[in-house]
Amino acid sequence: MSDETSTSVTGGQDPVYTTSLTSTIGRPPRRTYFTIQLIAAITTLGACWISRHFSQQVGEAEVKDWTSVTVLMMRVGELLTTPIGLACAIFIVLGLGLLAIRGAIDGILKFLIWANVIWLLCFLAYHTMAIWMPLLKAKQAAGH
Repeated sequence: MSDETSTSVTGGQDPVYTTSLTSTIGRPPRRTYFTIQLIAAITTLGACWISRHFSQQVGEAEVKDWTSVTVLMMRVGELLTTPIGLACAIFIVLGLGLLAIRGAIDGILKFLIWANVIWLLCFLAYHTMAIWMPLLKAKQAAGH
C-alpha cells in the first residue's frame, strides 16, 4: 500500500499501467528536439557571423528606424561571435541536447521544441530586418 509520503518510483501507480500508458502515448521526441536545437544554434551563429561583417555599414547608416532593434541584434551577434560567447552557446546547446537524449527533461521537451522554433522564426525575422532594412533605406536615401 502506498500513501502520500511514499517515495516510490512509480508514485503508487501500478508499473504495468505506467508502461502501457507510455507505450500508448509514444516516446518523447528527444532526437527531434536535439536536431531542432542544433539547427537553431547553427542558424543563429551563422546569422550573427554574417551580420558581424555589416556592423560598420549599419553604424554609418543614418536611419532612425529600427535603431534599438539593430543595436540589440548587433550586440547579440558580437557576443555570440566572441570565443566565450561561442563556447557558452555550444555548451548550452550540447548540454540540453544530451539531457534530452538521456530523458532527463522529458516533462518540458515539447515546450523546448516550440521555444526553439519560435526563437528561429523571431530571431531570423528581427535579425534580417534589423540588419538589412537600415542598409536598404540608406541606399534608397542616397539614390534619391
